[in-house]
Amino acid sequence: MKKTMLMIGGALLVNSTVSNAVEQASKPRRDYIEEVVVTAQKRSESIQDVPIAVSVLSADRMRNSAMESFEDVSMASPNTEINMTPGYVQVGMRGLNSPINDGMEQSVGFYVDGIYYGKTAFLQDAFLDLARVELLKGPQGTLFGKNSVAGAINVTSAKPGDEWEASLSLVGGELGNKKVEAMVNAPLIDERLSLRLAATRHERDGYVHNTLRGEDEKIVDKEGLRARLLFNATDDLSLLLTAYTGSSHDTGQGWEPYQLEAGAALVHGLFDSGLEDRFDYQSHTNAPNRSDSDTDVMNLEMNWDVGEHLVTLIASHAAADEFLYLDADTASAPIADWGRSTDYKQDMLELRLTSGPGEFEYIVGLFGFRSDNTLVGDLRMLPDQLLADVVGEALGLSGLLDALSILDPILTPIDNLLSGLTTDNLHQLYTQKTETRAVFSQFTWNITDELSVIAGLRASSETKDVVIDQDYESTGLLLQAAFGVTEYRLDDSRDESNFAPKLSIKYALGDDLLYASYAEGFKAGGYNPLARTADEAVFDQETAVAYELGYKLSALEGALTLNAAAYHTRFSDMQIQAFIGNGFIVSNAAEAVTKGVEFDLNFQPFAGTQIFASWGYTDARFEKFTDGPCMAGDSAETCDLTGARLPRAPEYSATAGFNTAIPVFDSGAAFVIGSDLNWRDDIFFDLDQDPIDSQEAYHLINLHAGIIDLDGAWQFMVHVKNLEDRTVRQFSADLPIFEGSHMGFLQPPRIITANLNLHF
Repeated sequence: MKKTMLMIGGALLVNSTVSNAVEQASKPRRDYIEEVVVTAQKRSESIQDVPIAVSVLSADRMRNSAMESFEDVSMASPNTEINMTPGYVQVGMRGLNSPINDGMEQSVGFYVDGIYYGKTAFLQDAFLDLARVELLKGPQGTLFGKNSVAGAINVTSAKPGDEWEASLSLVGGELGNKKVEAMVNAPLIDERLSLRLAATRHERDGYVHNTLRGEDEKIVDKEGLRARLLFNATDDLSLLLTAYTGSSHDTGQGWEPYQLEAGAALVHGLFDSGLEDRFDYQSHTNAPNRSDSDTDVMNLEMNWDVGEHLVTLIASHAAADEFLYLDADTASAPIADWGRSTDYKQDMLELRLTSGPGEFEYIVGLFGFRSDNTLVGDLRMLPDQLLADVVGEALGLSGLLDALSILDPILTPIDNLLSGLTTDNLHQLYTQKTETRAVFSQFTWNITDELSVIAGLRASSETKDVVIDQDYESTGLLLQAAFGVTEYRLDDSRDESNFAPKLSIKYALGDDLLYASYAEGFKAGGYNPLARTADEAVFDQETAVAYELGYKLSALEGALTLNAAAYHTRFSDMQIQAFIGNGFIVSNAAEAVTKGVEFDLNFQPFAGTQIFASWGYTDARFEKFTDGPCMAGDSAETCDLTGARLPRAPEYSATAGFNTAIPVFDSGAAFVIGSDLNWRDDIFFDLDQDPIDSQEAYHLINLHAGIIDLDGAWQFMVHVKNLEDRTVRQFSADLPIFEGSHMGFLQPPRIITANLNLHF
């Protein structure tokens, strides 16, 4: 094993050990450069030998750049957009983003240690004791299966090792930021049994203040514990058991009204004298918004060397319990609240046979997946208040009404009658059972030392059984008028199948790689739990066909890598969701195309310094979409969006930065400084292309500086995120009920933190 000093794997220099990719050791590399190994094709390979566009973030870079979530990760990769707001999680690549809907599958598959997760709640928990994060661009249907039409996020946790090891990370800073992360690695039986424990606790005050309720929103309150037990039963057989439990709590999305038409300003203003319509980190919702999630995961991975082959078995069970409560009108008047509880469980089993290196290499496997998803919700109109109370408070007559309490025997029957016509609940029940079965294979023919052909195929079938039941508690008159929802019951099932082929050709030009690929992917159809009527509940499968041409350059003995890719992806029956002010409409658009180019550069001119940059261009548009949603105020029922840009798809995105370490004389320490700049082009947040619901092009600058021990025993860093304190919209849409009004929430302002890491 080779020890590397002052290597900034993407952000900071610490000692690291090269223990993977032994096969790559024959390549000339400077002694401070570590080989980047990925499992993008479900076998360990150098990133420079994989014919896929992959962005990789090492544990060092994420930790030392103060990356705390996948939102931070997305800013470091071109053509990647991730929003982690509870209840509004969206993940997108190359212009395609998944709608926010519990009945719709993700466009970007999410995998942790080989497990596919069908629920975005698990993204909140995966950021603990990581080895690396791989962002795979383009359809990955052959090896990763359904719901990877735009790409896949492949997360690898740190494995137990054969040496005693411990670390402690302490973070403090603005907004009451307090984070503790600890890890212990214990070799229980020499070279046979080892245990790795990692735990985290993170608290931070909210950066949005609700002036109406006097509370902060957007707080962070999460904790997690992961245990991994590695048992090397023999020299050929190993078992890795992983258990994780975590919880996360939030106090709302930080909704801010930023454009109010006269009716909305009048009604909401009656309940909030301080109501304003601009983005300034001040919320005005009257309901105590909150989001809670609890997740548990058990996972067993077996690896068995049988001759020249490797047999891998992954079996897992995961569960997530969520509760979301929000002000459905997103402003001050007590018009509507919405609450929903989620009970989700999934089981996954994958069996693979992987050949050893040679002229012919292959992977064949079986995949099985089952999930149960139950949603129970209530949409309440004028919640918990009688009509007379609401009107009296709005008009400032509450004192007068109290004085006239002698008239209660007369007024109460009238109030009860009016309440029956107005105050109401819509009780919502959604249960869905999903079963997926697949067989997959990928074959590599190394025709010469330079030329290889890769072919793969995945055959899948899926069954979904659903029950959707919506019932009024009373008349439902206002619910129909405000949100268009109706009473209905849908008891249905659907069966669908898919074949996802892949073909790649790669050619080695010395240390460089030229490749071309063709791939297909798909996203399963399903049911919309937010459907207003039974006719709006069903949507069909989405498919993708992608072409990619790439070049991976290695120079200066591995100190310089430049990876470039050009791509063209066509989506058929694209699943879309439109928020029309009073509901979510889900359907299949006709066709869409995303095409563009990406560049990713890493340069280590000398030990202790790294320069990195990436740039992406995406042209993501509907090729045919004649019955799309219209902007507020348009009298037409549908509008032709053919040629319109896809939502949340910036045309250009870029990041650039550097890190350098300067030894402090002979003290055994080094001063470290680094920075990164992230730039995004303008985007539309919604399908209707309303320029009000958009974010203009912006950039964010992050800085970090500190001092480290060259032997890796400690490091102290100060981080500044959003140095210029820029106000950036994270989401924007029509304000519910009041046409022509708008609301949204913001990305965090400038936040300064200090981080002390100790390693034993």
